Amino acid sequence: MPFCPQCGVDNPAAARFCDQCGAQLIPVGAAPPAPPAPPVQAPQAAIGPTIIAGPSTCPQCGTSVIPGEAFCDACGASLLAGSVAPSAAPPALPYAGVPAQPNYPPPQPVVPPVPPAPPVAPPQQISPPPLVNPPVQPQGRPSLAGISLVVQSNAANLPLPASGQAVIGRADPVSNVFPDIDLSDQGALERGVGRRHARIFLQSGLVLIEDLNSTNGTFLNTTRVQPGHPQTLRSGDEVRLGTLVMKVQM
Repeated sequence: MPFCPQCGVDNPAAARFCDQCGAQLIPVGAAPPAPPAPPVQAPQAAIGPTIIAGPSTCPQCGTSVIPGEAFCDACGASLLAGSVAPSAAPPALPYAGVPAQPNYPPPQPVVPPVPPAPPVAPPQQISPPPLVNPPVQPQGRPSLAGISLVVQSNAANLPLPASGQAVIGRADPVSNVFPDIDLSDQGALERGVGRRHARIFLQSGLVLIEDLNSTNGTFLNTTRVQPGHPQTLRSGDEVRLGTLVMKVQM
């Protein structure tokens, strides 16, 4: 089988020209030893126009050829003429007279405006209620005038002096003791009444009775009055000094 001295490709036995490069072939008897095959490289992507399958007949000599061969085996004519695939059509252009449209940014979401806050009413000034004069309290007794002690045994009426205090007891000239209410005529000594037995006085408008550390005690309605702890007197109360009993009249 003849081989091409230029590209080293084997060709059919009757071929006179290489069907790959078109070079004149050397007869088989005079063929030199085949050169070593070049190293196989990874296939590269085709650059340039796409080659489509060629004709099955040589356009120059009319010899039948194998589709896809680059040159005719009989005359060496190129079989690639008119076999170049047409290039892709250029992209369609916009209509004549229509300007290119600008690129606008994408629409932004519309945020509704925030309504203004309602006005805050100023705090109301609350006027304090008008001052009301407190009711006038009745004044207490200015003195002990009008108060008397009535002895239970003989109904003797002993009025208190028109002052703020009255000491009750029995007179003792030797000790120079002369109480405001002298009970000596009412049997005070026999009934256990001391010289300074008790006192009746006014305080904060009230009539009070207080024991003056007597020996036989002071009683108000059967309750003993302790020294230093005066008790309030009211009309009709019973006062007992020792064993001498009296009623309070106001």
